[in-house]
Amino acid sequence: MVAVNEVEPFKYRIYEEDVMIYDAVNASPTINRPDGTFGFAYMEYFEDFTVFSAAARLEIERVQNSTGLVPAGSGQNVIHYSSVPWLNFTAISHARSFSFKDSCPKISFGKLSENKRIPVSIHFHHALMDGFHVGQFGEAFQDILNAE
Repeated sequence: MVAVNEVEPFKYRIYEEDVMIYDAVNASPTINRPDGTFGFAYMEYFEDFTVFSAAARLEIERVQNSTGLVPAGSGQNVIHYSSVPWLNFTAISHARSFSFKDSCPKISFGKLSENKRIPVSIHFHHALMDGFHVGQFGEAFQDILNAE
């Protein structure tokens, strides 16, 4: 979330005929449940990781104790996140509903390998950003990982 919020085009959304720019974007991830199903969550972005982590833990618990695919009601200022931690992929296609306009980026993470590599797939609206901006995200994300 830190890297996403550092790259302005990740905050752009199309609303009707205009481009909106959000001050910050939040997370709308899928959360696995113990029974093998998943649910959608909404996690507000906080710069303070301790605050973000505490709120995220509560949201994860809420979704894990729910049933069904009730959307999180997150609005447009989100990034749709998913993880496939069992797979090492080179490409992945994100599910989309074409019944409504959707300009929210979608980011998926794969299996973390022994050599500390993780596949990342990013889908975005090409009218709002291009590969240059995805590269900026990649550099920011790597810098954050290197600092840990």
